[in-house]
Order: sequence, then C-alpha cells, then structure tokens
Amino acid sequence: MTGKIQLLTGKSDTKDVFIDAQEFVTGRTCVIGQSGSGKSYLIAVLCEQLLQNNIAFCIVDTEGEYFSLKEKFQLLWVGGEEADVSIDVDFYDLITKSITNNVPLILDVSDVLDQRKVVSDFAGKLYEIESQVKQPYLLIIEEADRFVPQSKDSIKEIEEISKRGRKRGLGLLVATQRPSLVNKNVLSQCGNQLIGKLTTENDLKAVDLFFVDRKELELLPKLNTGEFFVMGNVVKEKTRMQTVQRITQHKGLTPKLIPKATGKITELKTSLGFAGMPEEAGEKAEVEKAHEVAYVIGERKLKGIEAKIPKEQIEAIVDGKRKKKYWLFGKKEHVKSIELIHHPLAWVEVTAPEGFITKSLASHSFIVDSVSGEFVDIKNGLKYSTGVSKLIGLNENEIRILLEIFRNKKITIGDLELKTKLSETTLRNIIHNLQDRKIVTFSKEGNLKLYSFLINFEIPDLKLSLSRPEIQQISGRTDKQVLTEDVLRKIIKGLEDEADITKFEVFYFPIWFVNLENRSLKIDGVSGKEI
Repeated sequence: MTGKIQLLTGKSDTKDVFIDAQEFVTGRTCVIGQSGSGKSYLIAVLCEQLLQNNIAFCIVDTEGEYFSLKEKFQLLWVGGEEADVSIDVDFYDLITKSITNNVPLILDVSDVLDQRKVVSDFAGKLYEIESQVKQPYLLIIEEADRFVPQSKDSIKEIEEISKRGRKRGLGLLVATQRPSLVNKNVLSQCGNQLIGKLTTENDLKAVDLFFVDRKELELLPKLNTGEFFVMGNVVKEKTRMQTVQRITQHKGLTPKLIPKATGKITELKTSLGFAGMPEEAGEKAEVEKAHEVAYVIGERKLKGIEAKIPKEQIEAIVDGKRKKKYWLFGKKEHVKSIELIHHPLAWVEVTAPEGFITKSLASHSFIVDSVSGEFVDIKNGLKYSTGVSKLIGLNENEIRILLEIFRNKKITIGDLELKTKLSETTLRNIIHNLQDRKIVTFSKEGNLKLYSFLINFEIPDLKLSLSRPEIQQISGRTDKQVLTEDVLRKIIKGLEDEADITKFEVFYFPIWFVNLENRSLKIDGVSGKEI
C-alpha cells in the first residue's frame, strides 16, 4: 500500500473530502461523537473504503452492527452462532491467515460475557504477529471507553499498540461516545481526529487539546448528524465535512437474512476448521429462518436480567388468579399457555441545560419501556410511571404546541404563534393533525377558539437519576422493540430543544405471559407480581 491511496470520506460544501490511506491505516486515529452523531455510520463508511481498496483490517464490534458489510464485501465474521467462524477460534491462526490472505475481520463480541478478555487476547496476538511480519494492518476498537478506560482496568495490549504499533505497520482507530472516559495516554497518541457532535461538558473538555480555535470547539454541540471535523496527518488541512452515504445498509438487517460470503471466505473458514453446510441446504435454512420473524422474536442471546421466578411458581400464582365460571361455582378458567418473554427496555442518559442565568449541561438518566414508551423503575420489579407513550409518532413542533397547551390549559392560535414563533398556517395544520388524532379539541369564548386537551396529558419528567441496571448475557424469546433511539431523540428535542441523548442501551426484562380462556395476564419474572 502506498500513500497515494485516498479514501473518500465526506463532502465539504461541494468538494469531496479524502483521507490518506497510508497514514490512516498505520497511524493513530480517534473517531468521537455522542450517541446519534453518526459515529458508527462514519466508521462503516471508512471500512467500506478500506474494503474497496483491498486493505485488511479488523473491527471490534461490540453491538453486532457491522455484519451488514458482508452484503457487498468479502469479510470473515468471527462471533456467535450466525457468524462464519466461532469466537473460540485460535486467534494466532486466524490473525496470521487474515494478514497473509489480506482478508478483513469483524470480531463480533456482542454475545460475549467477558468482552475485555477476548479483545485483550486478540490484541496481544495481533501485536505479536505484526512485530514479525510488519504488514500494514488497522485495528478498529468500537466503544473504546470499555477497553481502555481512564483507570487501572485499561487493556495494556491496546495501550502498547497505541505507543509502539506504528513501527510494526499496525495502526489503531479508537471510537467512543465519551472521550472523557477514555485513557488519556491512548487519546493523546491519536494524531488523527474525526470529531462529531458532543454536548457533555466533560467530553468537550476532553477534546479541547485537539482544537486551537475556541470557536470551533463551541460548534461541536451544534453539529448535525453525520457532520465531523477531520484533523491531523490524514488531511492537508482541518475540514468540516458531512459523511458520504454508505454502500451497504446500516444496522438494517438481521444476521440470519444475510447470505454467507463465498469464495475466499469459504476457503478460509475451511482452513480454520469451520466447514459450512452445502449451498443448497444453506439457502433452504435461510428461507426457513426468515419465516421465524413475528411480533415475538425467536430464541436468541440477549443482554438482560434473568428470571428469578420459575415456571412451577408461576403456575401456582396463576392458579390463585383463575376465576370460576359462575362466580362461586363451576370450573376454573382454562390456562391456554404460560410463556416467558423478555421485554425490551432501554437505559437512557440525557444531557439537558439547567440554570436561569448561567446555563450548564446536566446529565440525567432513566429507564423507558421500548414497546409502550412509559418510564420504568426495576429496583423491586417493574413499576411504571408517566413516560413518552402519548408523544410517540409526533414531531418536535407538535410536541412544542402540546407543551404550550399544557402550560396554559386553554390557548388561542394567536398566543401559540407568539410563544412558539411558528407561522399561523403551520400552527393550523399541526392543530388539525392533533385534532384528527383525538389529542386536542377546542371550545369557543365569543369569537375565539380556545384549544385544550381531549386526553389526559402529563409532561414526562426527564430529570430523573436511575443507575444503569446490572445486566448479563441471557437467552430467550423477545418482544419486538418499537421505541428506537431516533424516535426518542425527536421527542426529547421537542420537550427541550437543547437536550440530547448521550447513551441508549437496550436490555431485556423477564415477563411471564399467561393466556387464559378470555383474558391474559402478565407476571413480573423478578418479583412474581402481576403487571
């Protein structure tokens, strides 16, 4: 590989932005941006550019979101059951063959309980091999704050690569949402930086060393999704760019719907001792698996909370709740089924401005039901409170109008125009939509129309402080997630324009679903209480 190879990364105004491949692959780079900034999307674009130029690399995938690169490119996916090769493969053999055959790797640790051990083992073997072969190769570490945190727990093998990998041709890219939590020795080694939106005060301070111009640092909270400052030796001059579009889909497919790559990858799988099934049988299995997707998704590995109440105990609880057909006599209700389903929840961290005179960003956290949108406390079993369920599907302007109606009880179009700064035409269109959805109604006082709520409406309290739950690897059937990070971000922006999501972590909570003759029950799998 020579320094002449340029990787198309973004656009600045009408000009294409390229980064130098030689410097990128053998250098030290950080990609930084809070949740929703487009950080993972940008990394996928960089991977696609490397793949188009036949440059080998390994990406440590903590969330299982990069397998879609296999739609168009030849990569070896190392991970769980659906992957090309098991995570238990001999890393020395794997890395040697990856470098020798110029085959990129996805090291998918999303289903691994001890991710740090796996990444430490891999990084150590990679450094050892590269010390001998000195072949240009890039290691990409997603969620770097997990592996090289600002503490004694930092993985020494990655620190060693950051300090001494360059002479061996071994490059490093560390990506994080929270630069303030990343080992400063590693971060300071990064001569190349791609920095997107940041709003948390500590994170802005952490990247201060990369910005000579204070005004540019102050722009970071205002950047749009996909906008990044590109700096360092990979570009001729500091550039503000918008990431180019991906070739492959982003987080859009379930792993089992993507056909396994053939050719070089098939040969490499066989040489590593993972022979695949015949093509025809494999195609048939993929079609059969595609039909498993329903409202309740099939058995799979999850990050969540294990059920503490066994089925035998649930059966006893249900027996006590079965009603008799004729109040005091007759047979009890028939139990059709009892099934344990893991329900998706999300732990969310939000930053929002506080203070009347001098505003500062404060961090808050809560747990939200990813199906209903209601807030949840799981300390002693599921307890629900007012969340964002009534706001799902509304845009930011619609939510702003609802806030003004809530504050004023009844309000005219004219007053809404003054308070929201929206045009009368826009307001009338939005009000009409809210009336169609049976959210808002009006009454008349003389010639004035006063708009008010047709439903019970409360403003959700975002200023909560719930700690991140202790989660582990489990397996089971799941409900389908409805409330995504993007949907919740729109709602939060409508409630508070300067607020934003900095963490959105989905996990699963056990619920026993009971079907009786004419009704159904839901029983908390931790406390045994009916929900």
